[in-house]
Amino acid sequence: MNTENLNIALLIDSDNIAPKYVETIFDELKTVGTVTVKRIYGDWTLEQAKSWKSLLPEYALMPMQQYAYTSRKNSTDSAMIIDAMDILYLNAVDVFCLASSDSDFTRLAARLRESGKQVIGMGESKTPKAFVSACDSFRYLDVLSGEADAEPSDATSITPRKEIEQEILSMLSQKEAGAKIQISVVKEALQRKYSDFDERNYGFSKFSGFLKSFSTFKVLPDGDRHTLSVCLQYSARKAEIEAYVLSLLQKNRAHRLNIGEINSKITERFKDFSVKSLGYKQIKLFLSDIDGVEIENCDLVLK
Repeated sequence: MNTENLNIALLIDSDNIAPKYVETIFDELKTVGTVTVKRIYGDWTLEQAKSWKSLLPEYALMPMQQYAYTSRKNSTDSAMIIDAMDILYLNAVDVFCLASSDSDFTRLAARLRESGKQVIGMGESKTPKAFVSACDSFRYLDVLSGEADAEPSDATSITPRKEIEQEILSMLSQKEAGAKIQISVVKEALQRKYSDFDERNYGFSKFSGFLKSFSTFKVLPDGDRHTLSVCLQYSARKAEIEAYVLSLLQKNRAHRLNIGEINSKITERFKDFSVKSLGYKQIKLFLSDIDGVEIENCDLVLK
């Protein structure tokens, strides 16, 4: 579907979203479609709501009044959820944007997606992971606005760089050794698995720049497109491990070593060893690719 034809319902929880983020919210939604429903929820009789009031006419936001009938009970959440379901049944929009850092909207996001609607979440990097994961995509407003560090920490719900790196290595391991993958395909796969994935969360304006920050990957030109392959520095590590395996087999000619024994010895020698980082899905595939080696009934022998 053309993004220009997507109608968006923007629902803002004023109790959990600061007015300073309003420009970032609308800038992000411009890349998705047209915001046709603009509602913001809160108790506008309270002093804390005044900071939002001057922005309402500027962004054509419709204030939805919700009194706090009971202390320590968030009536705003309930009003926003009810309105979202009403809009859903009218079937007037394609996308819902839920702007809040409150995990109470987790079930709402899941329910809207069950009905075939795209859900974009927006909140601060402290947003609970459950709400982030319930959305199709999630934008961290404090990171995008430069209010927070781009590097994820224990205090944020942003997926750690190391986990992203391991996932890309896993993608590469599904391919033949040395195979290349278009970086657009890699990004789409990451976004499907991690609803919060956005290279800007890590301080990069372009995905290719984010990939280049890893020593394990190398971005290679392929006509007008970019492809991704295992970094060449792993060739040296691979050669070192292969030489070690050959030396083990030469020293143990009288006693065959099986794949499990070889794997244990490699892991003991190379503490950070990961067969996926070498571009292989299984240790057996890596070992069978070593020149001068063959596998007989799960045992490694010299040719």
